[in-house]
Amino acid sequence: MTRVFWFSGTGNSLRAARVVAGAFPDSELVPIAAVEGEAVHVRPADRIGLVFPVYAWGVPPIVERFIERLPAVEDAYAFAVLTYGGDPGRAPGMTQGLLRRRGLRLAASFGVRMPDNYPPLGGAPPPEKQEPVLRAAEERLAVIARELRAAPRGAVRNGKAFWRLAGRVAYPVFRRTAARGDRAFGADEKCNGCGVCARICPVGNIEMVAGRPHWLGHCEQCYACFHWCPQQAVQYRGRTERQVRYHHPDCAVSDMAVRPPRRPPQGDQQGEAS
Repeated sequence: MTRVFWFSGTGNSLRAARVVAGAFPDSELVPIAAVEGEAVHVRPADRIGLVFPVYAWGVPPIVERFIERLPAVEDAYAFAVLTYGGDPGRAPGMTQGLLRRRGLRLAASFGVRMPDNYPPLGGAPPPEKQEPVLRAAEERLAVIARELRAAPRGAVRNGKAFWRLAGRVAYPVFRRTAARGDRAFGADEKCNGCGVCARICPVGNIEMVAGRPHWLGHCEQCYACFHWCPQQAVQYRGRTERQVRYHHPDCAVSDMAVRPPRRPPQGDQQGEAS
C-alpha cells in the first residue's frame, strides 16, 4: 500500500501528489489537513509519501506536526516530494531529521519548481510566465514518478548553500510569527460573504461572522484564502489589489476544501476581525 500524504495552499503540491500517487496502482491520497489531530495508521510494508510546499526554506508547521504523529515503522519506505518557487533550502534535511526522530528513514526526496505565489514578495507572475514553469513541472513530475517505482534510496539533497543559510535565519522567524501573521489579512468591499475562504482554510482559521471573514490567530501562512477568493477580496496588508491570484489549473475549490467544518467548543470566543 502506498499512502501519499499531501498539504497544499494553491494546489501545486496536490497536483504533484496526484502524479506521484499515479505511479503506484495501490496508492491512496490523504490530505494532511483532513487528518490533523487524528491517529495515523501506517503498516510495515507501506510506502509513505510526503508531498508539500517549502515555506521559508523549511517545512510548513502543519507538516511538521503531522510527522511528529507518524508511528515508528522500521520497514516502511518513506519519500518526500517538495514544491517550491525558488529553492528548497533546508527543507529536505529538515524532513529527514523529523522522520528520523520518529524512527523512520527518509529514503529519497525530490524537488519540483512550481509558479511562485507568495504575496508578501509580490505574489504570482502573470499567466504567460506561469505556463513554461508548469510545463517543466509536469516533465519533472513524470521523471520523479518513474524513479519512485524503483524505490531509490540515499537521494536526499538540500538546496543551494546560500538558501540553506537564508533558511537558518528566516525559518525560525517564520515559525514564531506564522500563527498570528493573519493579522495582516482583511477583506475589502468586493467581499460578498460567499465563505470560500473559510471552507478552504486547511486549519479552520477563518470564521464567517455577519457575512465577513474573521481570522482566528492560528494561521499556516498558506495563502489559500488569498488565492482562491473568487472576488479577489482578500488582501494582505491592504496593498495586494493588483497582485495576480494563482492556483494550479488542474485543481478546484472542491479539491482543496478537505477539512471538516470548524466546530468551536461551547463558550469559544469569536476571533478578532483582521
